[in-house]
Amino acid sequence: MRISDRVIGPVLLLFGVVVIWGASGLPTVPGVRFGADLMPSLIGFCLIGLGLSIAIGGFASKERDRLLDISEWNVSLHHKLAAIWSLGGLILGGLLFEDIGFPLLGVIYMAVLMTLMGTRPRTTAAVSIFVVAALYIGFSKGLLVPLPAGLLGGILP
Repeated sequence: MRISDRVIGPVLLLFGVVVIWGASGLPTVPGVRFGADLMPSLIGFCLIGLGLSIAIGGFASKERDRLLDISEWNVSLHHKLAAIWSLGGLILGGLLFEDIGFPLLGVIYMAVLMTLMGTRPRTTAAVSIFVVAALYIGFSKGLLVPLPAGLLGGILP
C-alpha cells in the first residue's frame, strides 16, 4: 500500500497545527520557567516542518502517482485487519480513554493487535498485561503522570 506524499505531507502539517492548538490550552504552572505546553509545541512545529517538506517534495515530483494505491497490497486478511485496527483502535481509544481507562484499554488494544498478527493466546495475554502494567506504574508512580483508571478505578491503586 502506498499513500502519496501529496496526502501525507498536508496531513502531518494539519496534525502539527492541531498539536500546537491543543498545547496552547494546557494550564501554566506557577513558579516554573517553561510551561507544560513547551514540548508539545516543539513537537507540533517539527510536525509542521516535516509535513511541509514532504508536501513540497510530493507536489514538486514529476511522477504523478495515485493518492492511495492498494493494488500491490498482497497480504493476508489478518494483516489487513491489523493495519486497520492499529489506526481504528487508536481513534476508538482516544474517544473512550477517560471512560474505559488506560489499563483496560491498553490491554484490549494490544491483545487484539497481537492476535490479528498471529501471536499465541498465552503470549498475547502475558505480554499485553505486563507491558500495560509497566507503563501504568511507570507513568503514574514513577513520573507522577496520572493516567485514568476508568472502569478499574476501584481496583487499581
